[in-house]
Amino acid sequence: MPPEYAAVMIQRAFRAYLIRRSKALRALRDLAIAKTKLKELRASFHNFNFRRVISRDAEERQKFSEKIIVLLLTADAIEGVDVMVRGAKRSMVDELEAMLEVVDPQPQQGKSLSMLRRTFDMPDRMIRNEIAEGVTQIVQMLETEEE
Repeated sequence: MPPEYAAVMIQRAFRAYLIRRSKALRALRDLAIAKTKLKELRASFHNFNFRRVISRDAEERQKFSEKIIVLLLTADAIEGVDVMVRGAKRSMVDELEAMLEVVDPQPQQGKSLSMLRRTFDMPDRMIRNEIAEGVTQIVQMLETEEE
């Protein structure tokens, strides 16, 4: 193999490596920015007074849900083949989905309510409402079975 050809091969391989590395670094930078936003959302989410406000005010709950959804879409748009990028992205998406399920639950067909979402400490009124809804659903299921 001529030395010029070998040099070109080495240069191509090194440039490909630089491109892969820059993509991974860009994805990590984007993830770091998204994680900063997640920290802000997490602080609000774990603030008991804020949780009370969103449990009572539908407009505030909607705004918070939209912030979570925007951050979910942002995280989803981050591309990376690196294991570290995918792992960080997956954990972030899991946490955001769990928050969204608590703030804005969406019942799905065929799944039990206990498997449907993770529960965090919500204000008492929200818990009582959820228990009442669950009891109502069970009573309705029993009534339909009797018919």
